[in-house]
Amino acid sequence: FAEKGVKVAFCKRRSGKGSYRWLEFIDVDVVGDSYVPQYDVANLSGQIIKTVYKKLEFPKGVAVEELRQHKGRKKLKEKCPIHVETMLTEHDLLSEYDQLVDHVVDAGVGQRTKMWNIGKLKEILDVYKPMFAAKGVDLFVSHKQEYISHGQYGGHTEYYRWIEFVDRAKQPNYYPQRDADSKKQDACVLM
Repeated sequence: FAEKGVKVAFCKRRSGKGSYRWLEFIDVDVVGDSYVPQYDVANLSGQIIKTVYKKLEFPKGVAVEELRQHKGRKKLKEKCPIHVETMLTEHDLLSEYDQLVDHVVDAGVGQRTKMWNIGKLKEILDVYKPMFAAKGVDLFVSHKQEYISHGQYGGHTEYYRWIEFVDRAKQPNYYPQRDADSKKQDACVLM
C-alpha cells in the first residue's frame, strides 16, 4: 500500500455499546499530513486516565493534565505532567501555562464545595484558547461521570475532569473523547 501512496491504520474504539475495530486507508497524495487517524492504535502516547469502569487513552500530539478531586488544586500547582511540559516547551508556552494554572486554581472551583466547576473551567479556558492557538496548541476541558453502585445501599457519582492540550501540527483533526461541551454522555467515544 505504501508504494501506491496509501497509508493503512488499524483503529480501535470502545464505547458503552461495544468495541469497534476497523482499517482506515488514507490516500496520502490527496490528504498529505492534514489527516491523522485519531483512533490509530499505533499512534497512542501511553497517557491514560483510569476511571472506575473505563480506561481513557490518548494519541501522540495530545497532552493531558488530570484535575483530580482530592487535593487537585495543590497537585496542579506542584507538578506538570511530562507530556504537557514537553509539548509546551516545544511551543514556548510555559509562561502561559503557569498563568493558566494559577487562574484555574484560583477561579475554577465552586464557592462552597471548592470542587472543580466545569462551567468555570470552560470560561477560564476560553480566555486562554487564543493565546495557545496562536502557537499551534488547542485547549479543551473534558469530563466524565460514573455512577458507582453500593448495591442495595445506593451509590455515589465519581467525577473525572482533565485539560487536553492538542498540538495541531501532529493532530490536525483531533476532537476530545469527552469534551465538556458535549451534553450526551452516551454519545461520547471511549478508547
